[in-house]
Amino acid sequence: MMTKLRKIILIPALSIVFISGFFSCGVDRWPEYAHQTALDTWMLDIMQQNYLWYQDLPSYDDVNLFLDPAAFLSKVKSKSDSYSFVDSVMETPLPTYGFDYSLVRSIDIDTAYNALITYVIPGSPAEAAGLERGDWIMKVDTSYISKKYETQLLQGTIARNLVMGEWKEVPVIDEEEDKTKADTEGEGESGEDEIEYVYKVVPNGITKKLPAAQVVEDNPIHTTKILPATENNNEIKVGYLMYNSFTAGTKADPEKYNNELRRVSQEFKTAGVKYVILDLRYNSGGSLDCVQLLGTILASEERVEQNEPMAYLEYNDKNKDKDATINFDREVLKGGTNLNLPGLFVITSSTTTGAPEMLIRSLYLKDSYPVVAIGGATKGQNVATEQFINEEFLWSVNPVVCTVYDSNHDTYGSISPATDLKISETTINGITNYSEFLPFGNKDERLLKVAIGVIEGTYPPKKEEDTEETTKATFKIEKSVISPASRRFVGGGGLKIK
Repeated sequence: MMTKLRKIILIPALSIVFISGFFSCGVDRWPEYAHQTALDTWMLDIMQQNYLWYQDLPSYDDVNLFLDPAAFLSKVKSKSDSYSFVDSVMETPLPTYGFDYSLVRSIDIDTAYNALITYVIPGSPAEAAGLERGDWIMKVDTSYISKKYETQLLQGTIARNLVMGEWKEVPVIDEEEDKTKADTEGEGESGEDEIEYVYKVVPNGITKKLPAAQVVEDNPIHTTKILPATENNNEIKVGYLMYNSFTAGTKADPEKYNNELRRVSQEFKTAGVKYVILDLRYNSGGSLDCVQLLGTILASEERVEQNEPMAYLEYNDKNKDKDATINFDREVLKGGTNLNLPGLFVITSSTTTGAPEMLIRSLYLKDSYPVVAIGGATKGQNVATEQFINEEFLWSVNPVVCTVYDSNHDTYGSISPATDLKISETTINGITNYSEFLPFGNKDERLLKVAIGVIEGTYPPKKEEDTEETTKATFKIEKSVISPASRRFVGGGGLKIK
């Protein structure tokens, strides 16, 4: 019988630390400084008890308790720890336009950039304006985008007009070459040279009206689709799930998103889906209980019926009573269903870390449940954090509290796709190509297209079918921006215990 997951909300009282400098000339100066040091003192108290590597923490006498929370944590945590974090507890999310973008330098104007839309929140002002992933913005109102002004222009709050463009192949225009060619033609030569082409962003005559920023809720279940595919000349159905965070729900509805996962599982089951493509490229973590639910949905029926272990959690020697075994468990399905899949196709990136890595490792069985990774290598995290909230200061500290082992009781590192399946979203045959940078769920979107090709046996293509690229591309992403509320549920990311 599995050990039940603990949902911990621990808000200890603030500790009081003696600092000799607070008392001088017989005057008690403690009231002056107590509030300034209380938050850091509380954080250190929490970590002394719960931190996996508590032995590496400095003593109270060796720390500066006047630092801001992030600086304090960076000073006291173990040198091997890149996962613990602090966060403010926002009661009200920030207003946002609801889209992310990457800046790509304009070929035609040295100081200007074009903004490539990389993500749009459903129900946001950006969606209302008709923006989609893969769209290009050339101007905001009447101004080209520059590094100096792009934050005000693209992360402001007032309504805007967006002048759009498209990425296409156009002939290179060289005035000096055209003049030489005209002179040659005047001398009686044909001057018929091969025309050189280049890809660039050009105006498409469309202006979109972006409404004023507003508070929006970003659903971690971003996109679901049921797509047709062919396997061994037979028509089959493939389920696509773009899942951006292992988040169970909201404060008002703690199971909101888990219930949506359960609904999606029923939808896939009813449609007769044979394979699932799970898109985790933007998923940088979340809660362990969500990993258990999604794993139970995607695993083979046999593993669920036998309550096989998914993972093991091991805490420090002060908290051995918290050690737990996490199982595939039919009880967590509730209104959902197990899909009894024969394997999984998963889209990953360097952003994929913590909870999604645990899911992939828990599902993979070499001989009976293959997991095919497509995209980029994951970050590699096999520890979990736990959130402790200070209600007075509205800050949380999220220290690493346990090591996560896979079903074989082994630790694990980065998950890296096979060589043929290490795919870039924006590079094809070694050349920058945005033609397949499309909305999630579009069957021609670069990584989804490859995943379907792997299922159908058409990818990777035979070497003799490769064609040589002759066009030039000079695009480089110089900056990627996430809007204030976009994917905010992954703040901190990793693998979290609630």
